[in-house]
Amino acid sequence: MDEPRRELHLFFAVENSSAVVLYRARNSLYRLISWDTNGDKFVLGQWVKTRVFENACALSPDGKYFIYSAMQRGTPDVFTALSIVPFFTALAFRTGLLDLEAGGYFLDRETLTFHHTMSDAGVFDLNCGLKQDTRRQNWFHSMNRKYSGISYEAQTALRDEVEQKRGKIPSLLDCYACDGAKLYRKTTEGLTLLLDCSSMQFEAIKAPYVGCSTISSEQ
Repeated sequence: MDEPRRELHLFFAVENSSAVVLYRARNSLYRLISWDTNGDKFVLGQWVKTRVFENACALSPDGKYFIYSAMQRGTPDVFTALSIVPFFTALAFRTGLLDLEAGGYFLDRETLTFHHTMSDAGVFDLNCGLKQDTRRQNWFHSMNRKYSGISYEAQTALRDEVEQKRGKIPSLLDCYACDGAKLYRKTTEGLTLLLDCSSMQFEAIKAPYVGCSTISSEQ
């Protein structure tokens, strides 16, 4: 049999040295790993047995919270969830979504936005203490220009800005290299191995907090 397709996806906090490694062990098995880039300290977190959409994930500016979207097991539906790093247990979630509704990101350390709640309803408090901003302008980067009413250049700039808010910061990503399940730091002498997830095996891990509440699609 072919070896499983292993991948590492990196997300960096904009306010400090916190980061997250999203490890794809196989198509429907992922692990969340917290990472302090100051000293390269890793904390192995929770596994989830489903397909996670890596391009719909985001790390909060302070590195505390993680947004992710994934397949709802046993259905063709998608869910979006908010968790505390390095766990997948949801503080808030919404099920029954389409893949085009997946995703979210942080506007600042206290405010987030979810794609499926895009409307002009305003800003709402979540039970976890964060705020949810539903304004359509937060998603202009993902809309057809006919409906967003902005130029291609402006939309591209917005898309780049949102990528950084998700934690995909080019200046930091350029410092590292991923090869399958292995994470390396780039140095003048070459590559230095920081983390090897190859031998990790699934284990049931319970989050040290209680989930969760639903995210209304009407907000």
